Amino acid sequence: MVALKLSCILAAVTLVSASNIRGVDPEKYDLYNPSRDGQWTCLDGSKVISHNAINDDYCDCPDGSDEPGTSACPNSLFYCVNEGHIPAYIKSYAVNDGVCDEACCDGSDETSSLIHCPNRCKEVGETYREQQANLKQSTQAGLAAKAQLITEAQDQITQWEEQETILQDEIILKKSNMLKLQRELNILESKSTTNKKAKCQSDGLDVATLKHDIVILQKELDGLKDILAEMKVKHNHNFHDMAVKSAIFGYDEFMTRYESMKANIEQDLAHIDAEVSVQEEIEEELAEEEGEETVVEESTEEPVDEGKKHIHTLADTLLEKLESILPTKYKNTVMDALIPLLKKDEQPKENNFDGGISNEADVENARKLFQNAENEVNSLNSELEKVKQDLAVDYGKDKEWLKLKDVCVEKDEGEYTYSLCFLGDAYQKSNKDSTRTFLGKFEKFDGDKDLYKVHVHTHGTRCWNGPERSVKAKIECGLKNEILEVSEPEKCEYHYRMLSPAVCQSDDKVQQQQTEKSFIPIHEEL
Repeated sequence: MVALKLSCILAAVTLVSASNIRGVDPEKYDLYNPSRDGQWTCLDGSKVISHNAINDDYCDCPDGSDEPGTSACPNSLFYCVNEGHIPAYIKSYAVNDGVCDEACCDGSDETSSLIHCPNRCKEVGETYREQQANLKQSTQAGLAAKAQLITEAQDQITQWEEQETILQDEIILKKSNMLKLQRELNILESKSTTNKKAKCQSDGLDVATLKHDIVILQKELDGLKDILAEMKVKHNHNFHDMAVKSAIFGYDEFMTRYESMKANIEQDLAHIDAEVSVQEEIEEELAEEEGEETVVEESTEEPVDEGKKHIHTLADTLLEKLESILPTKYKNTVMDALIPLLKKDEQPKENNFDGGISNEADVENARKLFQNAENEVNSLNSELEKVKQDLAVDYGKDKEWLKLKDVCVEKDEGEYTYSLCFLGDAYQKSNKDSTRTFLGKFEKFDGDKDLYKVHVHTHGTRCWNGPERSVKAKIECGLKNEILEVSEPEKCEYHYRMLSPAVCQSDDKVQQQQTEKSFIPIHEEL
């Protein structure tokens, strides 16, 4: 019975001893209970030491777990209870260092005679709770503003998606119409080319016919000349027939200029041959264009058929010469035969569009219709591409940055005024001469856990003998978009501290982050 009572007393003493270990979170007291023989194992399991060696100001365990309440182990942590406020951890080397740590508002980290740290947890707790209330109110307002940004962003995304669908459907219809007009244009151009080729062939045939008729006429004149010459020699000179004498007189007069006229006619025929060659070359070019499917640009003025102009000029010259040399009784017959031949080429040809012939006005009109349709399709494609680019941009997890894109804020820092446009450009303006320096264009979000809270702007104006300017903007929750401060920790590398509702988070997450921060050691000696 006595032994049982003694055992219970020893267990109670041991439990009390473990519960009073300085620098340990009460929830972890069980980890510091001794074994039955009064021994204790380091928390990393590397070593067994006497339980009495815990917090003896000598570091026995490699992980420093045996000295949670002293500064003996540099890799250990000290737990501040901070009753009335939030518990916190500090690095063990800050224990009894003669400095009252802000994290330990209860002053439990300083028990030596170096300094006395009063328990300030009541006052600190009240201030903290007041700050938290203000923060909660500010966060709620920021969240409301962020919710509005998200709603507007979703509306914009919906509009873009609807616009994308409408543009895609419209492009299909417009493209179908464009292809139809293109086919019609190709048909009209093909008919126009065929018409040109047929017309050249027709002009060449008319020239050849005219040349043939002139040659026949020349032969008939030579025959007439021979008849008159023979009549002059063989007629009865004693018989005075006035008609014969008149014919002989006309013959003699004609012969005085016959050779020169004949030379002129032969020269004109050679000219006609040259014009025929020109027409043949034009015909060959048209054939090549048709084979290569080359689109011929049409002049706005009505084209002049140079070949036909020369042919008519030569024909008129020949008619004038023939009219001057032909005897009166032959003039009417010959001229009546030639004039209809020449007038035939001048008769207007009706365009039968249904029959496969088209004029230049039809081709030009079809070309304009096709070009207008093509321009419409290209314009719609440009609009569609822009919409797709807008939809592809990363505007944040909930698109919260979409409506803030290119929204600009600035901060007067005395010598300079700094500005930044969200997802846009950043500048530095001199307050002396208003000179602006480009600090960079938005490149990416670069936060760690909170990706969209850090904006990186790069490729600014290069510094003299230095790097390109850049901006790293860290953004905190706030009702307004504003720049709080600007610093330049490295040459031409600017750090902005900013506020925006776009980064506000729910109360639960804010509380979680605040709690996590309170357990991060604050005081570190340099």
